[in-house]
Amino acid sequence: MHPKPAHSYNERPAFSSILMIIGFVLIGMALGQVLFMLVVVLIGGVGLNEFADLTGSLMQSPNGWLALMLGQAASSLFTFVFSGLLYWKLVERKKFSDFNFKPLPVTTVFLFAIIIQVFFLPFNGWLQAANQAMELPAALKGIEDFMRNMEDSLSGLTEFMTTFSTIPELILAFIVIAVIAGVGEEIIFRGLIQRKLQLGLKNPHAAIWIAAFIFSAIHFQFYGFLPRLMLGAMFGYFYYFTGNIWVPIVAHIFNNGLVVILLYLSHQKLVSADLEKMDNVPFAAGIASFFLALGMMWFFRKYIATENQTGIS
Repeated sequence: MHPKPAHSYNERPAFSSILMIIGFVLIGMALGQVLFMLVVVLIGGVGLNEFADLTGSLMQSPNGWLALMLGQAASSLFTFVFSGLLYWKLVERKKFSDFNFKPLPVTTVFLFAIIIQVFFLPFNGWLQAANQAMELPAALKGIEDFMRNMEDSLSGLTEFMTTFSTIPELILAFIVIAVIAGVGEEIIFRGLIQRKLQLGLKNPHAAIWIAAFIFSAIHFQFYGFLPRLMLGAMFGYFYYFTGNIWVPIVAHIFNNGLVVILLYLSHQKLVSADLEKMDNVPFAAGIASFFLALGMMWFFRKYIATENQTGIS
């Protein structure tokens, strides 16, 4: 990602590293699921025999929402944050700052990344609606039914987790959904997988889009695949242009955090639910949003190049 500092030359080979990263993530996922179950049982009061109807059981528990949120926090921490940092420390023998190819940018760079996302929101909303309306060919109807049933089964749990109405609940939701997810997923998908793909493929654009594809696919939500793919690519370009992992982390936290805040405001009847979902964007507005965001991304890259030439960091 731009000129490499000395610490990037002594890394393990790209593709064998990716296999090891996946192994660490799978181990972290397994440990995270165990912790998730323990939290749900101990705090939520859900018996192991009630996991078949986990959503219903948690909704009936007075501590159900808290148990679900804390369980999700434990699961995300082990699946992404701890597994990624453990691999980085034990296998690569590196510290967190070695994720960065360049020093921390000026505040303007972070503001630029956030403004790009704001311009991008209408297009992403339109793309979300288009993705949800997609139908597979008749020959693949069995696969389509399976995917829809899987998403329907998770929708109740997701809706329950994202239903919060007090400030303490808002803060906890922001930490779990925005901060932990933003840090952990960027460490894995941009800091490790995209980095290793670029090292192996020698093509930053291929690395960005493949990492974004994996990022979207691992969420197992086919009907949200395209907007998540585009977000993953945007975060990937933020990392590539700036050479600093904190830029995509902050962008990811902003993206998820904005959703959390809009959900809270929607539950408080302070904003329309349509604003939070943003799934009724006209085609013309969606296309205009896409080209505005693309133009802003071009200016963003030029700004980064100018900043590097003037030595500001």
